[in-house]
Formats: sequence, C-alpha cells, structure tokens
Amino acid sequence: MSNKSFDAIKAIKLENDKSAGNLLDVMPVQVQKAEIDLSFLDNLSVEHPRLLVQSKDLPAFKANLKNDAGYCKFDAFMNNSTNKFLDVAPYAEPKAYPEETVGKASLWRPYWRQMYVSCQEAFNATRNLSIAGIVLEDEAIIAKAKAWTLQLASYDPEGVTSRGYNDEAAFRVIAAMAWGYDWLHSYFSDAERETVKQALIVRLEEIMHHLQVTVDLLANPLNSHGVRSISSAVIPTCIALYNEYPKAREYIEYGIEYYAVHYPPWGGKDGAWAEGPDYWNTQMAFLGESFDLLKSYTSINMFNKEFYKNTGDFIMYCMPVHSKRASFCDQSSIGDFPGLKLAYNIKHFAGVNNKPEYIWYYNQLKARDTEAHTKFYNFGWWDFGYDDLRFDYLWNDMPEVKPSDEPQLKVFPITGWAGFHSNMTNRDEHIHMVYKCSPFGSISHSHGDQNAYTLHAFGDTLAAITGYYGGFGVDMHIKWRRRTFSKNLPLFGGKGQYAENTTTNFEGEHQDRYCVEAGGKITDFDTESDLLFVEGDASTSYQFHNPDLESYKRKIWFAKGKVFVMRDLATLKSEQDLTWLLHTTFSTETAADSFKIIGENAQLDVSFINDSKDDLLSIENVEGFGEVDPSEYKDLEIHRHVEAKFKAKKEHNILTLLVPSKLNGPKTEVSYNLTDTTLTLNIDGEDVVIEL
Repeated sequence: MSNKSFDAIKAIKLENDKSAGNLLDVMPVQVQKAEIDLSFLDNLSVEHPRLLVQSKDLPAFKANLKNDAGYCKFDAFMNNSTNKFLDVAPYAEPKAYPEETVGKASLWRPYWRQMYVSCQEAFNATRNLSIAGIVLEDEAIIAKAKAWTLQLASYDPEGVTSRGYNDEAAFRVIAAMAWGYDWLHSYFSDAERETVKQALIVRLEEIMHHLQVTVDLLANPLNSHGVRSISSAVIPTCIALYNEYPKAREYIEYGIEYYAVHYPPWGGKDGAWAEGPDYWNTQMAFLGESFDLLKSYTSINMFNKEFYKNTGDFIMYCMPVHSKRASFCDQSSIGDFPGLKLAYNIKHFAGVNNKPEYIWYYNQLKARDTEAHTKFYNFGWWDFGYDDLRFDYLWNDMPEVKPSDEPQLKVFPITGWAGFHSNMTNRDEHIHMVYKCSPFGSISHSHGDQNAYTLHAFGDTLAAITGYYGGFGVDMHIKWRRRTFSKNLPLFGGKGQYAENTTTNFEGEHQDRYCVEAGGKITDFDTESDLLFVEGDASTSYQFHNPDLESYKRKIWFAKGKVFVMRDLATLKSEQDLTWLLHTTFSTETAADSFKIIGENAQLDVSFINDSKDDLLSIENVEGFGEVDPSEYKDLEIHRHVEAKFKAKKEHNILTLLVPSKLNGPKTEVSYNLTDTTLTLNIDGEDVVIEL
C-alpha cells in the first residue's frame, strides 16, 4: 500500500470528520437533559456473556429454546442470518483503495462501500456464530466463531479498517470483536483472549481520542459519525470489557453523559430529525441497540426523554409507507419505497412506547420489502434475523392499529417538518404532502430546501425530489441534490438558498455556521380545524447568496383532504425575476398559465390563479441534472422539472392551485372565485373559503 494514498484518504476523512465545527451558540434546539444516577455502575456483573443475554439468564434462554424452536425467532435467526456463515472462511484484511481513485470521491466511494460491506458481513458472522455456538452448546460453531474473532483481531488497528481511514469499517470490526470476546470468553486460551482484548483496546482508544480530543463531541454534538461511534462501537465494547479494562467504565460514563445531556442534537421534543429519515434510521438503529444492551446489562432506561416518545411519528408522517422520493435530505434509498430497517426501528419504538400504529407501519413494509437483502443500504448495515431475536427477547409485540384515514396534518414545529395526509392506510387513495422549513438549514445531510414540499397521490409521487444518491461529496450530491434548484421552490434572480459545505469548493471558512444561519422556521399552522394549513418563513435561507431578498414566506392549505392551495410571498430591495420550480420523474404538459404532471396512476394539475399569471413569462419543461458529471447517471433515467418564470418585480405574490386526480377514475372537480383576499373553492360540489 502506498503511504501517499493511505495518508491522502486519512486527510480527506479527517477534514470531513471535523467539518461540523463548534456550533453550540447557534444550535436551533434546546436539548432536554435527563438526570441519570451513575451509581448503578458499581454493581455490574463480571460474568460473561453480558451483551443482550446475561450469563444468569442464559440457562433459561436455552431451556425455552429446547421447548420451542421458534423462541425469540431463534430458528429464523439461524436459517436466515447464521447458517450461511457455517462454511465461510473468515475474511482476509481488506486492501487499501487503489491509488488512482484517491483524488475523486465518486472513484473511491465504491471501494469504501465494498470494504464496509465486507466488514458488516464479518460482524454478522462473528456475532451470530458466537451467540449460536453458546446457546446451542455446539463446539463446531464455537470454533468457527473463535476463528472469525481472532482473524479480525489480526487486522492492523491502524490500517485500512482504522477509524481514521474508513470509520464505517472500523465500527463494524470493533463491535464484532466485542461480541466474540464477550460470548466466547471462556473458550479462548489466555493468550487468545489477551490478543482480542488488546485489539479492542487499541481500536477503542482511537475512537475515544477522536471523540474527546479531535472533535470534542460534548462541545460539538452535531458530529453525526462521532455520535454513532458511541452507540455502535463504544457502548458494546465497554460492556464487553467492563471490569477488565479500567477505562471501560469512564467511557461508558462519557457515552451516557452525551446521551443524557447533549442528545439528540438534531431534533427536539417533537421527535423529528433534521437530517431526514435515512439518517434518523441509522442513528436510531445504533442508538436503539446500544440502549437495549445497556438496559439488558444495567437495567437503566435511556429512553427517558420526550423525543423518544414522539420520534416514531416523524417516520409515520414524513416517510410515508406508500411513497418514493417524497421525503428530504440525503437518502441512500432515494427512488425506493421506505426501507425495511425503518420498519424495524419504528417497531422498536412501538415496544418502547406501546404505540400499535407503528406496528401497522412495520407490517406494511415487512410484507412488501421481500428483497431487502439485495440492497446495499441493508446488507451493508443490518441483520434482520438478529433484530428479530433482540426485539423478541427484550420487548413485547402487539397487534397493529391502523392510523386515521381522515384528512390530517402532523407538524414538528421545533425541527421544522410537517406532513399532510388523507386516506393514509390505502395506497390507491392516499394523498399526502411532506413539507420542510427547518431551523437547521442545510447543515450536514440537510439541503437548501427550506419551504420545499413533495406531493404524492394515488400511488404516484408527482412532485418529487429528483436525482440519485451516489454518496456524500460526489457531483450529483454537491451540484444537484443539495441545491435549491433541485427542489420544489422558487429561485430569485436565479439564486437559491445557501447549501455549501466542505465538499463544494466554496471559499468561505464557516460553511457549517452559515448552513445553520440559513435555516427557516415554521411560523404558523392549524392541525385542528377543517382547513389544515402550515406556513413557513425561509427569508434567511436565501440571504447569503441574495442579500436583496427581504422576505420569503410560503403558506399551504389542504382543503377537503383533496386539494392544495399554495401562496408564495416575497419582497426584495431590487427588482428580480422569480423561477417557480416543480420536479418530477413523470411526464409534463405545459400551457399558458398552468401545467400537468402525468404519472402512472394519477395526474397533478397546477394552475396559477391570481394576478401573478399576468407576470408569467414562460412555463417550460426542463430535463437533466444541471452541471452534474454525466458519468454519474449513465444508464439511469433522466428526470425533469417545470420552470415557471415570472417577470422581475420587488414584490411577488403567487397563488397556486394543485389538484391531484386519478388517471382512471372520477376526476377531482375544482372551480374557484378570488375576490380581494378571499378565495372560494368548490371541490366536488362542496364550498371551501380560504382567507388569504
């Protein structure tokens, strides 16, 4: 391995890792602090195992399994997650990324991903074989689990699977060894046990140095990979090493302090997650497991904040069961239905909070996502057989309860997300809009999309987020998906919201601070009356690139659970044109003051209905992804968007009617009358009055 390429990747990695500078003074949320008495740490068991099943409970687990092969779904755990490793030799240490790939993220990302996927498989093999060998009292399986553990202990802890080179690989390697060390403790020779222990300690110290010194996580709580290293690596490792490595207790205390005092930095009591559903997914997956392992070993309940009571609602309403491309932020699952791990996470919160509606969500995804094992964001990350075992061992299942099909609006005002829904449980009838105007702005995995929305109806996401996910920092990410011009939003004088970061070659030094300062906020909403609405102010989001913009607000009404009305109000110091964007993966038809999106099952009629239509210069269909390197979407479908261009003015007031209808069914009939500030709609024979 060339030191040059090794050091180059470590340098790139370090720059990305440290990018979320000290932002405590501009943090948009006040974190609820939990009091935790740490005296329980004085009385913990010194017996093994301690991860998940305690040594004192192991005889009962074995007895239950002898009586019922399906106890805790153990038979499925063996058949789906463990037997496949019985004849697989432990993996050799991965190789460094090829030197010629180092300069461009889109070139080295595939090697990075392949490495962590291999380490995930090694983790699954080590943990699952260790559990199976001990529970089944099978010497052959125990021998295989030992071989995996010792092989991972032979990897260079300062090499390509170090945190500094590939942290995704590092977290998996250390966690795998922790499970092997814990469950197989009495089956290692003294020399073998010491070998594994020393490998764990070196890796643990690298991670803790990064957390405590390099990024100082307690002062910089927005470092999402740093946060995840506590739950995925530090907690399980320190449980395995407790009483055997003096610093294990100190590091557990550090992790508990972080979660009690500083977490969650990305959301408030409303339960939403500013980085979006995919990053909620990874955070809650590792956090949930570490809280489960702490609960099992120490009996402490870490799910003791308002956030945890409400956070499942964020997924229910802002990553809806029936939709694709209908949520926000970086998403590796973009273009797919919500992924199966979301179902497992929300089921976990059903257990924590006794929320049977979450079981409905879980059942919907579980029944549909039968090919989950083929997707890189699953097989490189999760093991559903182990998840079932853990849930059934620690939590109570329950029958599902369907959520309401009535028109409803769920608002997460602290974090700045909202979801309108009607007929939520019926895919063929479901209409929903997800909306975002977040005080976190475009920080981290968020985008320049305050006041943006997506609209889904009758099985089609008609107003979508376009583009593909190729990884953080590739062209598609920094030149398209982070940017306002890939969203359903206006541009003023061709300019969008601030969405720079360390990967965009922007010359400013304080990108993260500017990203938060470019936040928006939900300023008003009504979730109770017949006419549901939400209003957001995204003025500051645009002002970095467009200081002449004084104010930009958007208000959206949902009438009769069928029709959306949207008002965009902007004031500027200078006359600027406005480009009103709507993105779709479907075909479009444009007219003089309106256009259509024509999907597979539904269509969306969009009309400009106030005096603003007199200012319309053009409505055009535009294809493509701007300046993105075409090699990144070779052989993939090209998406499109409609650009409605309005002439330059100091004040823009655009009123838009959005009517989704089935293609093969009764069309939603809407007429309207606008006088002064009163809009009267007639929707399928029923009048609705909106005071603008």
